[in-house]
Amino acid sequence: MDPQTEHTAPRVLDTYGLTYAFTALLLVPALFIIDRLSIDAFTPAYLALTAIPFLLGPALVFAIDSRDGARTVAIRSAVLAPLVAVTGVGIVFIAMMLLLPPLSLVLAPENFGGISVLFVALLVLLALPMLVSFASRVREGFSAAGVVQIAALTAVLALVTWVVVMTIDPGDTLGTFMRKDTVEHFIGAFTWYLPSLGIAAGVWRATGLV
Repeated sequence: MDPQTEHTAPRVLDTYGLTYAFTALLLVPALFIIDRLSIDAFTPAYLALTAIPFLLGPALVFAIDSRDGARTVAIRSAVLAPLVAVTGVGIVFIAMMLLLPPLSLVLAPENFGGISVLFVALLVLLALPMLVSFASRVREGFSAAGVVQIAALTAVLALVTWVVVMTIDPGDTLGTFMRKDTVEHFIGAFTWYLPSLGIAAGVWRATGLV
């Protein structure tokens, strides 16, 4: 039986939180490796480091957050992970088409203070489902899979907290640790790509297709 049936949280929301966490854990070290590569060289390694976390993250969630047999888990990961990645890209595209035009009206240097506050509020809102997933795992007890999930959720919640502090404190910036293009990818991932991937993973899993 899938442990999701025992969760009090909505299944989509719970899967969202786990997908956000596991994909972020894979993406962050990939971004630091990318930061060491040439900014002008879109090599296979560069492309793989940007793409693989978004495929492997959902696949890990489907594999770890289940009590089904190995064959069922393997099929679920193989079928749903690509669907999630493609759907997530579609969600990002649609969201950008809807939200970027009004946002472009306020993207001016004199508004950067307010934009930073907006970014922090949005980041916190998008990361909140991880708290739902965390609470669900604690209530279920500390199985091996549960401990792995709790550790992943804790690490990414701590990372989000760190990003919030770095954004609020004018003396600290993410640019201290990454070059500009990598920082932009980092911010885009946490506010656009990871949420879209989480929504797609939650919806596809809830369909019961596999």
